[in-house]
Parts: sequence; C-alpha cells; structure tokens
Amino acid sequence: LNRAIESAATVTANHWRPFADLKMEFAPALPRVPCFVASINQVLVNLIVNAADAIQEQNLKLQRSKGKIVLSTRFDAANVYIGVSDNGSGISPENLNRIFNPFFTTKDVGKGTGQGLSITHSIIVEKHGGGVDVESLLGEGATFTIRLPR
Repeated sequence: LNRAIESAATVTANHWRPFADLKMEFAPALPRVPCFVASINQVLVNLIVNAADAIQEQNLKLQRSKGKIVLSTRFDAANVYIGVSDNGSGISPENLNRIFNPFFTTKDVGKGTGQGLSITHSIIVEKHGGGVDVESLLGEGATFTIRLPR
C-alpha cells in the first residue's frame, strides 16, 4: 500500500505541486492487505486531486503560495488505515453527509463531476469491505481516512 500511495502521489504531482507541499508519513512494516491495487490507486488519485483543488481554492482566499497534503498509513490488529489530509478550504457541515452521493459536487461548473467520492466510497466499502471516514472544518481542511480489513 505504501508503494501504491507513492505511485498515486507521483501520478498526480502536476496537479498538486503548484499549490501544495506533500508529505508522506508511512507506518514501517505495514502489513500486506488483500486488495485490488488499481482500484486503491483510483481512490488515492481522487482524494489527492480533491485535496489539491481545495488547497488551490484556500490559497487564493488566504493569499498564500502553498498548502499542505499529508499522506499517511497506520495499522492495528484488524485494519490498515490510509489518511489523506489537507489544509484546504474544508467541507461545510451541511455538505459532509452528501459528499459520497453520486453527482454531488461543491466545485464550480466544469471543474468536477461529482463522481470521485462516490466511486471512492463504492471501491472501499463495496469492493473491499472497508470504510471511509471524513473529518473537516470549513476553512481549515479535511482528512479522509480509509479503512481496509487485514
């Protein structure tokens, strides 16, 4: 999984690099997880691109040059966790319960389709039997935590 995350960060670098610094905080000796790596990569690309978009928006509001994305892994006896955190614009409380709905987007017309988080949820929950949690404060950023059973 750590290599898959590194790969997703590389693939999306042209999207986030102008707006954010990216830090990786990986658990050493992360256990192997039964998963569809290509699907996990799709999830990670969706989350990293969303983080970069939120940071770009917040950079303009705060007139700052760069934000921060943190990709992390950890594990316990039952699960492996992947975190994608940003200090972007965040998600308003009234939208938090809608973000995984198909075609729901807070992005400007032409910028997003509302499919990324819906697909992410489907891949993690339905295809892998895991979970996706989000914590966010409007104006401060968001953290998505993916849980995959070991």
